Amino acid sequence: MKAIQDGISFFFIAIVFVLSAISIFGVWEIFDGDVIYKSFLTLGLLSVISIIIMIAGRFIDNKPADGLIVPAVVNPAFGSIRRIMLGALIVSAAVLALLGVSAIWEVMKGEVLWKAVGSIGIICFASFLVVMTCREREMTLSDDPHKKNVSLGTVIVLVIVGLWLLSMFSGF
Repeated sequence: MKAIQDGISFFFIAIVFVLSAISIFGVWEIFDGDVIYKSFLTLGLLSVISIIIMIAGRFIDNKPADGLIVPAVVNPAFGSIRRIMLGALIVSAAVLALLGVSAIWEVMKGEVLWKAVGSIGIICFASFLVVMTCREREMTLSDDPHKKNVSLGTVIVLVIVGLWLLSMFSGF
């Protein structure tokens, strides 16, 4: 089951990258508005499905037939991906705040500002989804009792809020 969950997680991370790039191209009108709308819907659907698969995997008994419990090894790629995307999340959130302040003080105006805000918002949300996916894979397999998983309700609420914010920026 661990291999299936890891594979689904890597697949989800790859799809997040592809659909985020498509969404950013849609914001900058390289693709049609219908493409960005469909990529948002696909990203939301894949988010929900991946959450269901990862959570459902927690309830499957991973004990071998002989009764010995073998500790699971966390794939080190998840830690590396999480650290890289956490950096991208921090940088994009800081740039988003800078653009917001620029808009408030009317330093930047117009369509380019909103396209930049939308693009950086997409990068923030994609980074958040990847960080949460990697963190879930790392925490599920951890034997450390001090590490706590994020609850399913928190993840669902944050995904819904993120999709709502992205839809506000994209005009859909």
